Amino acid sequence: MDKPLRILAVINVPWDPRLGAARVWIELCEEWRKAGHTVEKFCLTDAFPEPAPTPAFAAIRTLMFPSIAAKFIRNNAGRFDVVDALIGTVPYSKRSLGFNGLLVARSVGLYHLYEKFEQFAAQQWPRPKGSLLGRPFYSFFAWRSRALSDASVRHCDLLNVPNSDEVTCVRDELRLQTPVLMEPYGVTPARAEGLAKAAAPVEIRSRKKKVVFIGMWSPRKGAKDWRDIIGQIRRDLPDASFLFLGTMIANEAVWADLEMEPADYIEIVPQFAPDDLPGLLADCAVGAFPSYIEGFGMAIVEQLAAGLPTVAYDVPGPRDILRDMSGSLVAPGDTRAFAEAVTEILTASVERYGERSRQSIETARRFSWQDIARDTALKYQEHLTHALR
Repeated sequence: MDKPLRILAVINVPWDPRLGAARVWIELCEEWRKAGHTVEKFCLTDAFPEPAPTPAFAAIRTLMFPSIAAKFIRNNAGRFDVVDALIGTVPYSKRSLGFNGLLVARSVGLYHLYEKFEQFAAQQWPRPKGSLLGRPFYSFFAWRSRALSDASVRHCDLLNVPNSDEVTCVRDELRLQTPVLMEPYGVTPARAEGLAKAAAPVEIRSRKKKVVFIGMWSPRKGAKDWRDIIGQIRRDLPDASFLFLGTMIANEAVWADLEMEPADYIEIVPQFAPDDLPGLLADCAVGAFPSYIEGFGMAIVEQLAAGLPTVAYDVPGPRDILRDMSGSLVAPGDTRAFAEAVTEILTASVERYGERSRQSIETARRFSWQDIARDTALKYQEHLTHALR
């Protein structure tokens, strides 16, 4: 089974590299194609070309997507060796799909762990309950999404997860017997090189004291913690500044969470093109990632590749990336410890900062899409042999 694979990627979001889930497949598929594999995709906009008129309608489309994806697979089953599908998007048996290849359910954040966070968030940051009509709808949506996820995991040949905590969860909490493959996410060698080359000299970055966060603005990503983090850092370092990249939300919402008026030491960039990231990170000194739960944390790898020592909460995803970097992981929600860890980097000598910057680049090199794609394809070929028996 050393011949090139014919792979179908299935995901229920638009094929847009600004979206973390889609970007996993986009960059992975690019590497597979370079290696000689044939790759096609079926995404949300293939099923629904027109934009959804309302959030509720978008949610309904998400629930409708699996049946449309299943129809596509049935009509094209003979053209693929592997269906690599986001958990919940293909909740059907291979027999019902008429598919004889390898059916993979891929996690970009295991639903069971994310549900734990949602329960925590509901207690930590209570939100308005919504309208009488909206509450039953979204309760049904959550229930149905969980059912689709359970079914896809039950019917797949192989479960692909991105971090060690998810492997433990699958085995010890969910008690699934499905074969599990753990493959992290990464950056392409060209992108890693571009990020490193664009970085300003360590003397400039160390002096500028700019802290950067990359990610959508939400409580899960630490939106409710940034007010305290910024306040504590600036109490010790009044010249520290902050850059929020890819918040994907109106700036007013960010300022509301920070409970402050716009300030010149905070810059917000709601959206940016991936090719612009090296320039945006060039003069930054520290990466900060106070996320409470991740599938992996691609932004961390990019910050490391740019030579930015990075501080994150000690949670699934970041834990696997930063476990060997002393002082980079702090307890979730401990904003004081987080601010102190960032401040320690910002106040380090230029020599010490340079050492941490070089260590960051070396750590990022462990997460290469080229290597990950090759290893994943080899494992798929092995499992495909068993699936065809």
